[in-house]
Amino acid sequence: MMPFEKCPACGNEMIEKEVEKLLRGGNNTAALKVHAEVCLRCGERLYTQETVRKFEEIRANLEH
Repeated sequence: MMPFEKCPACGNEMIEKEVEKLLRGGNNTAALKVHAEVCLRCGERLYTQETVRKFEEIRANLEH
């Protein structure tokens, strides 16, 4: 179940789909495929709290 039915940025419909996310840290970059809610109009992406925590962990490791 998606927490947002409408995009918080523009009010349009959101759908869940797999997207590619690039994370950068220091001189390193990681490309990940994750699930996100994506706005059909403006492209706004919303990630779960768990996914955002993973982004933070990966970004911290990239900086070393």
